[in-house]
Amino acid sequence: MISFLKKLFNRISSTKKSGALGNEPRLAFSKSLTDEPVHKFQADADVHKLMIKATRIRKEEGYPRAIQFLQDLAEHYLKEQNTAMVACINKLIPYMKRSENLKNEEIIAYLKDYIDRAPDTDPYFLNLHITMADLMKSFDYKKAIRYLTQFLNEKGSDINTYNHQIFLAELYLETDQPNEAKHILQSARELLQDGKLERINHIKKERKWHRTCAKLNLSLPGEICKSKFIYHRFMEFSLDMARSLDPMQIGQFQERKDLYYKQERGFSKDEKYLKAISDLGLDETKDSLLRDIYGFCFEEMPAVLGVSRKQFNYKPGDDESLEELQVKKRFYKKPFTEINTLEERVNKIIKNYLKWGGNENC
Repeated sequence: MISFLKKLFNRISSTKKSGALGNEPRLAFSKSLTDEPVHKFQADADVHKLMIKATRIRKEEGYPRAIQFLQDLAEHYLKEQNTAMVACINKLIPYMKRSENLKNEEIIAYLKDYIDRAPDTDPYFLNLHITMADLMKSFDYKKAIRYLTQFLNEKGSDINTYNHQIFLAELYLETDQPNEAKHILQSARELLQDGKLERINHIKKERKWHRTCAKLNLSLPGEICKSKFIYHRFMEFSLDMARSLDPMQIGQFQERKDLYYKQERGFSKDEKYLKAISDLGLDETKDSLLRDIYGFCFEEMPAVLGVSRKQFNYKPGDDESLEELQVKKRFYKKPFTEINTLEERVNKIIKNYLKWGGNENC
């Protein structure tokens, strides 16, 4: 590996001297193209704002400058052992792929170096392995599957590798291997049962599981699988709404609800969903089905998840005691224990329209 990197640096250095590389950023593992960053950044700035800045640099000055900016930032995050490095690398790798002078194996070497140097202080850094599998997927699905399989064999299948398992299941689905995907999904779901996950993280993982189960059933033939696809899509939707439900920021829930009613989010333009509805003979009742699902998620689910009517209808300026405010502030710390109730309620609605009704695993 060391000899490869030396050859890589020597080749890039000689190419730059000859002028063939132009303004493309040099592959740098510990420092950027220049001694001083062209674009400075506030080290403690919000990472999302810095990613927006990288997008602006890319649009205004091109990929080379944006890549250099992200390389400088990634190196800073690595030195600080800041998990924001993952978001930075995830932004950087697609930009590097757009560079005509960087080959796939060179980008892999760059990413591998960050993976090797990432600290073990936080399991979130393990998400870089998903970044690597996604990079490999862009040119070789089999290589991506082998990489993630080996990673899971080494690290084990636990909650810290849950996202890796789901990503591997999706790779299997994209390569027409539904049985392998189903096996992973069945075992991954068991990891969510211990009740120790932080609330929003738990909801996100449940949503990711249902979304992938929807993809699984869409790939399979038969009326039951189409029905399961509809069920998992509705569960994915309900969890999307549950994720935005926080009495301290109830306006976000209302705004997301409006996006669904305005059909800026949702099912009206989802061709796969509409085809499944049609195949199940639900064209005439699809509006009432969706109305029932929306009615539950928008009006009933907040109470199921523990949001009071007063909290749900709160408007800025309304009277509120200190005790009521403290209760609202503690909400996000509550464990997410209502998944079974949500599944039962969504399943009950579906049973009114479909022959099949059940939520057993995937």
